[in-house]
Amino acid sequence: MAEVVVNSLRFCSLPTSTLHVERVALKLPQCSLGASTSFGVTGTSIQDKKIKDKDLMVVSSSPQQIVHAHTDNQVSSELKQLFRDGKVKAVLQFLDKLENGGVLVESIDVIELLKTCVDMKLLEAGKRVHEYVMRTPSKPYTSAVFNKLMEMYCELGDIRSARTVFDEMPVKDLNSWNLMLLGLAENGQGREALQIFSQLKEHGVRPNGSSFLGVVIACGCLGAVEEGLKHFESMSRDYDIEPTLEHYVGIVDLLGKTQKIAEAKEFIRNMPIEPSSAVWGTLEKYSKPGPRKQLGELGSFPSFSGLGHSKRKKVMDSQSWNKKKGNPERSKAYEKLRSLSEEVREAGYVPDTKYVLHDLDQEAKEKALMYHSERLAIAYGLISTRPGTTLRIIKNLRICGDCHNFVKILSSIEKREIIVRDNKRFHHFKDGKCSCRDYW
Repeated sequence: MAEVVVNSLRFCSLPTSTLHVERVALKLPQCSLGASTSFGVTGTSIQDKKIKDKDLMVVSSSPQQIVHAHTDNQVSSELKQLFRDGKVKAVLQFLDKLENGGVLVESIDVIELLKTCVDMKLLEAGKRVHEYVMRTPSKPYTSAVFNKLMEMYCELGDIRSARTVFDEMPVKDLNSWNLMLLGLAENGQGREALQIFSQLKEHGVRPNGSSFLGVVIACGCLGAVEEGLKHFESMSRDYDIEPTLEHYVGIVDLLGKTQKIAEAKEFIRNMPIEPSSAVWGTLEKYSKPGPRKQLGELGSFPSFSGLGHSKRKKVMDSQSWNKKKGNPERSKAYEKLRSLSEEVREAGYVPDTKYVLHDLDQEAKEKALMYHSERLAIAYGLISTRPGTTLRIIKNLRICGDCHNFVKILSSIEKREIIVRDNKRFHHFKDGKCSCRDYW
């Protein structure tokens, strides 16, 4: 199934934000959350770089055989400059020309390119790098390259491709196992992550602290308290691994998710090290139920108390779209969002206005929810891609409970997988369900 990659569409990060997709720039207004959400497609035109024979050090080559040769300092510098400039397409064209001449760049350059793909959220470019690596006869690249491929896919929410890389790796080291374990856990596939941990031990690989951190996160995905505590105790008892604060935070999070607050407090009291602010913050997150506690993680909100009705209405209207102005693509996105909101309501969605802190009437609160940044990104994605295309959305803040419910229902209506990465975890929405199982 086709997929669309996240790339530099910014919603609401500044009073106005700019979207660049296929050389089209769209101005977007500030939304109520002040959040930054990314969505996009590949295809930006980049000026190609020419390659001269003198730039290369070729050991040997023939039309029938590609050999592993390395580039000299000049070519390496060119590649690094392209990386710094974010000209990923130019780099890929550069690699193709090298390959056509029978030359492969070194592992360190491939790793740097993959890092750039992650930083710029360029999944399709990363897939092209993956193809480049796999075309290489005898797979001369180090395990670090394959590990970086896995890491890229996990970071961009394509866990299936990450698993493919893992299964096809010629050699796996401990880092390979840990990356797959953590990637599965962070993408909500807790049971599969625990299976990887079992396989790790069956292959005679000794786990380390990172391995057990992935296990604790996986148990958190499943709400598996007893299993999580069992593995936590096994760390020091069976493997002589001293738990770190990250492990303690993971256990407190696991207990909190399952509403075992008393057990979480007891666990903290018995910690052999001083609890960190992260430990106490995790406990507090679950000790004070209610939307306002969660909204504290969603960013700052302007206060509208004391404003008259007409002024409040003016503020809210400024957050909506003026169809008579601006880019027509922008108007289409808002029109699509309004249509989606009606469809989702018909399917049973009821706006949960407790997630709006503004001093507004009910109608205005519902309008504020409708224009949250992730919904705008999804609406634009739906009008910009073919039916069935997977959408990948990246937020810099936590998704609110109302949007979480909205996207769940929408994924069932649109028959698409919608992947939202907030500042906590990946949410894979499909067929009306989320991979987090509402443990978030």
